[in-house]
Amino acid sequence: MEGGQPIRIYCKGDTTLNVAVRGNELRLVRDDPNDESQVCDGVGKLTDDEERPAFALVNRTTGHALVNGGDLELGLAPYSGHVAVELSVLWSLGHPRADGFMEIRTLRDVRYTLDGVHGFVDGGYRLNGIHGIPEDGTLVAIYHSQPTADYAVWKIAPVGHQEPHSHSESDDALES
Repeated sequence: MEGGQPIRIYCKGDTTLNVAVRGNELRLVRDDPNDESQVCDGVGKLTDDEERPAFALVNRTTGHALVNGGDLELGLAPYSGHVAVELSVLWSLGHPRADGFMEIRTLRDVRYTLDGVHGFVDGGYRLNGIHGIPEDGTLVAIYHSQPTADYAVWKIAPVGHQEPHSHSESDDALES
């Protein structure tokens, strides 16, 4: 996975919404192939304890990596792949569901995953979408694993490709 293929990340709750950088936050936004803030590079050569690929997600616009800031806070931090990488910027894919969607887990504790509905606001969590449905502008955060929740399972696809049909395509997007 070294070199990083341009990828987009979207959740099962609404496959027309991609993860994008907005300021210092990650938000779900309407798919726009011309918006570089929706494009990440998945880079890395490690695996987690379950032999799943471990990787950093580096935003193309900012050059910052998605980072677990502690206390379940999600943030962005400068990324330089030619130096030692801290565990807080590494993620892994959970086991695929029958529909090919899977969790994106923090490497240091796979019980915590990206979540497209529960947001960390003013020192606490709150429901962020409408009745558990992600919407344009929804804050992406880290929350407890919920592998059956459509807002907490994701696909990673090469930019320009529509929804992948199997987990192997998501894995391939990271391994290219």
